Parts: sequence; C-alpha cells; structure tokens
Amino acid sequence: MISLFYVTIFILPIVAILSVVFYLLLKQNSHTELYSEGLRDENDGRYEKALHKYEDALSEIRKLRLDDKFGHKIAARIRVLRTTIEYENNFQHSHSDPS
Repeated sequence: MISLFYVTIFILPIVAILSVVFYLLLKQNSHTELYSEGLRDENDGRYEKALHKYEDALSEIRKLRLDDKFGHKIAARIRVLRTTIEYENNFQHSHSDPS
C-alpha cells in the first residue's frame, strides 16, 4: 500500500512533466521541419509546394511568438518564391502562345 502511495506522489508527476516537455519540444520544432521541407521542395523545383510549407512555418512561428529573425528570413523566401512562380507562369504563357 505504501509503494502505491510513493508511485502516485513521485512517479506520476514526473511522467506527466516529461510528457508535457516532450510535447512542447516536438511542437516547437514543427516550424523548423516545415522550413526544411520547404527548402527541399524549393531545391527540387516544386515551388508551389515549397511556398505552402514556408507559409505554414511562418504561421507556426507567429503562433509560438518565436525569434523574429527567422520569421523575416522565411518571409523573404516567400516573397522570392512568389516572384519566381509568377515569372515561370508568365514565361510558360508567353511561349505557349504562337505569335
């Protein structure tokens, strides 16, 4: 009976705290995972997919209110990607029209 008492007093709170810490660490790293996936997609030429990943990473950073430098870096990448996508679309449309 006493051992059950010690388990509930000491072990259960430790397990609960470790679970919460693990969840928070996993949650905080989601923006870096999204950024790296977006970077991979951008390098592979899948610009629309990369744009969505970067936007998701930026929204995660804003939700978590993290380092603003990283947010500015992602916002700059988003602007460049939008320009690249627009350029590619215009380039494809200009070459598909027989003039």
